[in-house]
Amino acid sequence: MFVRKQFSFKINDTPTIHSKSYNCVKKKIIVLHLFFQGLFFVSYNVFSQDSTQSNHNQQYVSLTGYGSTANTPFWMRTNQYATVPVTSGLMIRGGSKNLFPIAQTPHLKAGYGIDLVANMSANSQVILPELYGKVQFKKWEFYIGRKRETVGLCDTLLGSGSYIWSGNALPIPKIQLAIVDFLPLTFTKNLISFKGSYAHGWFGSGDFAYGYFLHQKSFYARIGKPSSQLKLYGGFNHQVQWGGKTYGDIGTVNNRTLPGSFRDYISVVTGFRNKGNSYFDSTNRIGNHLGTIDVGAEFEFRRMSLSVYRQSLFDDGSLARKEANNVADGLQGIVLTFLYPERKKGQFSLKKALFELLYTKSQGGSTFDFEGGIFGRDNYFNHQQYFDGWSYKQRIIGTPFITNYRDTNNSDDYNSNEIANNNRVVVYHFGFEGYYGAKLHFLSKLSYSLNYGTYGFPYESVPKQFSGLFQVDGQIGLWEGLEWNAAIALDQGQLYTNTFGGKIGIRKTWSGKK
Repeated sequence: MFVRKQFSFKINDTPTIHSKSYNCVKKKIIVLHLFFQGLFFVSYNVFSQDSTQSNHNQQYVSLTGYGSTANTPFWMRTNQYATVPVTSGLMIRGGSKNLFPIAQTPHLKAGYGIDLVANMSANSQVILPELYGKVQFKKWEFYIGRKRETVGLCDTLLGSGSYIWSGNALPIPKIQLAIVDFLPLTFTKNLISFKGSYAHGWFGSGDFAYGYFLHQKSFYARIGKPSSQLKLYGGFNHQVQWGGKTYGDIGTVNNRTLPGSFRDYISVVTGFRNKGNSYFDSTNRIGNHLGTIDVGAEFEFRRMSLSVYRQSLFDDGSLARKEANNVADGLQGIVLTFLYPERKKGQFSLKKALFELLYTKSQGGSTFDFEGGIFGRDNYFNHQQYFDGWSYKQRIIGTPFITNYRDTNNSDDYNSNEIANNNRVVVYHFGFEGYYGAKLHFLSKLSYSLNYGTYGFPYESVPKQFSGLFQVDGQIGLWEGLEWNAAIALDQGQLYTNTFGGKIGIRKTWSGKK
């Protein structure tokens, strides 16, 4: 067992300022969405190929059993959109996706998606991680609802999870207009292309606040044609929690009301300051701003490709300052992909290997002094107004290595005053994907982390943690689309309860094209 050094801090009371109404903001927000509609995008995986050129429909049903010596191991439950039970149990899952042409043009399509999960365990529950409707025109897409996504430049299959939006939490309901695949600029002879989207979402009710919103946008560009051997990527994503009310009195909030007017929304979108409702608002920005600035490259050779990427973190303007004082923090990765793995009987063949380093220790240093111009102590995924932090339904939205106090070992010994009780971490992560023979597919994730707590509540010791997963799947020859899968996983260390677990499941998929 290890304990925290004792630190204390005080949030100063603020003078009363007349609070603003935000009841009429919704209609104006939609108008502003349309104005910005072509500018930004949410990245599912920047390295992915065009997925809009075929009409398809798919239905699926699956049955999976989970068992473990304690809680479900880390890599079996994280980055699964909060669908996997925390304890041993049975999961029944079913869903449908469809995309079909409308009117007389093949370019205009409509679609929907639904995914329903029923978990039977010590805490049985029914979850709806996906329910949306969409309209698509060529590479443009508008959708409303809840949809599984990740945000940022990274490998989504083998990686540790995108820093800002990893798929660890239940998807947030939102409306979004996006360019879903890279759109080439013809005047550059298709050498430069871009994606973009703009979204508004609803957090609903948390533990400390309710009725608050999500603002989300991003923009990514690619230099290089799809057939080029070298492609360069760059862009950013920007998320803001804003508006709403708090259940109780907070020193940084006046009259339990957070800024939510249309003027405040302009400040949310642009990142410019205004006086807001309190002294805290006037000396910071309206809402909780966070995101990443990403760069990457992809090199394709005759039989393999090499991808590298870097996500640089910002939290309430940390990278925008001239000092860029948290520049050491970020997620960097390298991925080697074998384009033509040999799948010979009785032999292993490697398809992909990945290494990532996640570093979040700096946070601009341990000191924050507004008057002195020292802007450290970024305190990732926590906030002094939105005490629920960067979470949704009690799950961290971003990388799962910034931990929720509910998940860590002996949580009474940890800081439970903030949602993210451990946001200064160093993580070494490996991922592998391949085949055994012609039919068996496998993947593995291996992670080792050093954990330092937070600047406000640091750990006296540095708990070390290993988490690993090995998963296999294959076809069952009885019917087309029938698959089996199995996995084992292990947590060993000081941060989580030591546990060993496994799962086994079966899935039937019906798919076709229209």
